[in-house]
Amino acid sequence: MSEPPSESPMSSGTEAPRIAFLTGRSDPDRCALSPLQRAVFDTLATDATHLHLDPLNFPWCESIHESIDEKVGENDCETNRAWRDTPLLRASLANGRQYLAARRGDFADLPQTVVAQARECLSRPPRSLLLVGSCGLSLLDALIAPFDDAQRARLRIVAYGGVAPRWPRGVEGAQLHGRRDRIAAWFGPNDGPQPRTIDCGHMDYLERSAALDAVLDAVRAQWPWLRGDA
Repeated sequence: MSEPPSESPMSSGTEAPRIAFLTGRSDPDRCALSPLQRAVFDTLATDATHLHLDPLNFPWCESIHESIDEKVGENDCETNRAWRDTPLLRASLANGRQYLAARRGDFADLPQTVVAQARECLSRPPRSLLLVGSCGLSLLDALIAPFDDAQRARLRIVAYGGVAPRWPRGVEGAQLHGRRDRIAAWFGPNDGPQPRTIDCGHMDYLERSAALDAVLDAVRAQWPWLRGDA
């Protein structure tokens, strides 16, 4: 899985409908897709004709701090783009910090230029489908706070194990809850689409085959809308 996720070419000057992951950053300095996330896109690519599969996670930029840290060299930037495994405790603390910041409408240590760029990534395509995991649901709610109803109508969500005080207003989609996912049960939204219960915990939506199939089915169910056929 060393190659970028596949994407179908569009005609010159045409913005493709977009599919992207939006989760917390277990490693706050990086937004590379994990091997599991890349595998999801590899599976979807055969059916995702004329759709853009974003090769990065939120906030969808090559190097989060490159624009504000003049000391970052070329080799450091290349390292910053690569995914690396993060110890569970460190990942949990990082995601918890991002969740609490998002509840205040903030983005922890993300520069405002990066937040503005992330909003632009959601504003440009005619439609965007977001695969939202864990505290990514809170991050999305904060990210689209300035969006009007028309902008929100161009977004849809497949949330797996979503953690947020509320479902983002005016955005349709699907919720998947693991039967053993206590985090989503305790901290997930009480509104939004009726959750579909699947057999997994908070950490293995993309790892357990039955849970992964449910996520993929929920994504593929949005194909007609994403392509503008519904």
